[in-house]
Amino acid sequence: MVVILKEKFVSFEDGVSVVIAELAVDSCEDLPTADGLEGRRLSPASLAWEISTGEFYGFGSDGKWVNQTSGEPYEPAPECTDE
Repeated sequence: MVVILKEKFVSFEDGVSVVIAELAVDSCEDLPTADGLEGRRLSPASLAWEISTGEFYGFGSDGKWVNQTSGEPYEPAPECTDE
């Protein structure tokens, strides 16, 4: 589960809103990719709170989430699509 707690519009890219977002997720496996939120593209500096552990993650320009306590990167898997 991903919940957008807050978002700030940055720009439009290819018809999609680029936002800096504050998210809440059940676990790190729920962290989205840059294009993982419908109608939005995550900008670097987005933040996520992992509810199950209390950890915080920051989204970097390399498309990886970084655990703010350990410094360990987490790269979310792209969503599968049936096309």
